[in-house]
Amino acid sequence: MKGSQTVIRALTLLRHIAAIHPHGINVGTLAELAALDRATAYRLVSSLVEFGLVTRDASKNYRLGIEAMQLGLAAMRSAPIIDRVRPVMQRLARRTDDTVFLVVRSGDYGHCLHCEEGSYPVKALVLQVGGMRILGIGSAGVTLLSALPDDEVEALYKRHFEELKPRGPSIAQLKKLLGETRQRGYADTNDLVTDGVSGVGMRFEIETGSHAAISIAAINSRMSAQRKAWIAGLIAEELRTGNFLPGLAQSPEQQVVPAAT
Repeated sequence: MKGSQTVIRALTLLRHIAAIHPHGINVGTLAELAALDRATAYRLVSSLVEFGLVTRDASKNYRLGIEAMQLGLAAMRSAPIIDRVRPVMQRLARRTDDTVFLVVRSGDYGHCLHCEEGSYPVKALVLQVGGMRILGIGSAGVTLLSALPDDEVEALYKRHFEELKPRGPSIAQLKKLLGETRQRGYADTNDLVTDGVSGVGMRFEIETGSHAAISIAAINSRMSAQRKAWIAGLIAEELRTGNFLPGLAQSPEQQVVPAAT
């Protein structure tokens, strides 16, 4: 039991470090988050550093190390969620002719796991497979962030203000966008990542407490309000077909309506 407790504590620290990566976290904050005394936290995180799972920078902050990243990349190449969601994404790409993305939440970030391109010749490739983007940027990031309460949203915004500032909305604009997303059941974004590109995103639970999102991006001329509602309806329909949204009640905006011409 003592050995198991040590492993659990070390993995808890690793999880907290991953949640803040690449911003970094100091040992005092780690100890507080994990409900450990500072000496125990330091001893455990030093072991993680020794194995390459964590790295310590000049400011004495901890981030994920090369070994952790290698594990993540290896898992990403054969993540079970990709196999489960790929048929849904392929049908959506075929039905909309637009680009479909699968994004999972990884701490303060959205991590793009997979992409299916539609047949429309002008493609909105706003995400790269393997890329990470702060939650709140892009339709996938907005719908994933909408699962968090406002106090956590504010804390995340404060942590990443410098990264959000170039293209991100203000905190007031972000809260408004998140409120609208929660109300309608999907994110509706315009020019948030790239000028001239709009997106629709809908989150779903892959296991208790863990969320992923399907998002579809296209040039603005293809993303009228009516077509966005139609796309959201298609995403909800396909996620239900794949048993990702069992029993979710549809709002009027999520009903599958005829596509806009």
